[in-house]
Amino acid sequence: MEYSHRYPSYPTQEVAGELEHHIDIHRQAYNYTLYEYTHVDADNIGSAYKHHYRLPDWKDQFPVFSEVNSKALQRTVTRFYDNLSNLKDQKENGRKVGKLKWKSPKEFQTSVLV
Repeated sequence: MEYSHRYPSYPTQEVAGELEHHIDIHRQAYNYTLYEYTHVDADNIGSAYKHHYRLPDWKDQFPVFSEVNSKALQRTVTRFYDNLSNLKDQKENGRKVGKLKWKSPKEFQTSVLV
């Protein structure tokens, strides 16, 4: 189990705006990971580790991804694959599960408190 420590923060308006911008970039990265997972040849992806090698290409193709740290983008990709693994585990336990869905700006959740 992965623990996430949470502490209250009281950001200024400027910092809060920057946080929201970064959260939106991570939402876009999550959605693009979903897109590539469903549309790219399985030999090129299939695990978070293989998908991490695609991140420099993302930054060349979409400069917005260069605004956040590479390790943070890797965590976003890993989060996608963790969610995929959790769905697989639930399906194996006999539950009805769907598919991972595209995240709109209001649906994307993060541990950052703004």
